[in-house]
Amino acid sequence: MHGHTDEMTFYLNTLSRALAAGDLTARELTETCLEAIASEDGKRAFIEVYSDRVRVEADHIDRARQNGHALPPFAGIPLSIKDLFDVRGEVTRAGSTVMADNAAATTDARVVSRLKAAGFILIGRTNMTEFAFSGLGMNPHYGDPRSPFERQIDGGRVAGGSSSGSAVSISDGMAPATIGSDTGGSTRTPAAFCGIVGLKPTSTRMPGNGVYPLSTSFDAAGPMSNSVDCAAIMDSIMAGGDGAAETPFPLKGLRLAMPVGYLFDGLDDAVATSFDEAVQRLSAAGAIISEISLDTLEELRPANNPKSIVAAEAYALHRDRLQSDIRESYDPFVASRINSGSDILAADYIDQFTIRRQTMQLVWQQTRFYDALAMPTSPLIPPKIEALSTIDAKMKMSGMALRNTALANFLDRPTITIPCHKQGTAPVGLSLMGSHKHDRRLLAIAAGAESVIRG
Repeated sequence: MHGHTDEMTFYLNTLSRALAAGDLTARELTETCLEAIASEDGKRAFIEVYSDRVRVEADHIDRARQNGHALPPFAGIPLSIKDLFDVRGEVTRAGSTVMADNAAATTDARVVSRLKAAGFILIGRTNMTEFAFSGLGMNPHYGDPRSPFERQIDGGRVAGGSSSGSAVSISDGMAPATIGSDTGGSTRTPAAFCGIVGLKPTSTRMPGNGVYPLSTSFDAAGPMSNSVDCAAIMDSIMAGGDGAAETPFPLKGLRLAMPVGYLFDGLDDAVATSFDEAVQRLSAAGAIISEISLDTLEELRPANNPKSIVAAEAYALHRDRLQSDIRESYDPFVASRINSGSDILAADYIDQFTIRRQTMQLVWQQTRFYDALAMPTSPLIPPKIEALSTIDAKMKMSGMALRNTALANFLDRPTITIPCHKQGTAPVGLSLMGSHKHDRRLLAIAAGAESVIRG
């Protein structure tokens, strides 16, 4: 959107080919990204920028290419990572200040080492909600990343959380590739709010080694990108594959279900309009779209349960710090969210897993005849930052921002968000939810539907 390299070239396969052909050097690409990061919004989007190191690595790759060395397919493409992935020799702060004095990581997170092995070079660590516990993406320590939409009006709008800086790094051409994590919507909400693609994989698909947890039962690392192909490439590499995209699935005859009910309640006008128009385009292109009602979900509304598995697991992780004077150094909003897990009975925590298993089974039975479910990624367009000055306002807005996305985490189904708004209007994402562990099939469906969804 804002980078100086034509946005077309920020597709991974396009860049890979241009680098291999010598039409572009890794150093030129890196300088383009660093120039974008040098802006006011780059300072908000990144907690740390590895400018010297990434230049050295880019030059090294360019020399190797000139000398005819065989290189991995994505050699020289800059990658930004959310500040909760370990990098050898660096401290992982997870967007906080309380971990700043922790020991440096001794190894790279598994997904990071896989991306490095494919040739990606690390350009920096992106800003995020402290400890990943909010759908807004604001951070009192490192600044509030802002959505590209109406950025200069009244202080701008949130970028979505918790992977806010990662999303801005893609929307603003600060990196062609980024990874976030998703526990309740943390890759998809920022992707929707910044007008890009975001993927939440099935949680067991991605190794969690070296990723600072929020909730081990729900966390899943996932890519955010400029296209479905880019997401598919990164998903493949992160899961241990060779970085292939998926062959697009034909749209004609594709069976999509819209789970009407609370997921469609109270949508912002811009969301309702852009989503409806995208659904009409899909229908015109031959997709068979049915409205279905999932009663079990209407009763549960997974996002709205403060006594959730996520809250219990987050509290267990942070309890010692929250019971000491270190709590003063936490973002007060995040501390109060984590604290909601302080009085969950063990029996209730255990019951939640039974409810989750039963719900997954019931929903599978009701949806197994469809290829994917379609829903608005977020009921909101990105809220204005100035309207979020109190903890209460943040709680309410964060709950709304994650209302629709949290469902996929609860059901542990792969879900991808694709922008469906007209250029220049408020950013809106349409989510396609696949079946548990059928991530690649979902990516093939998304690849087939992407151009129609984008209009």
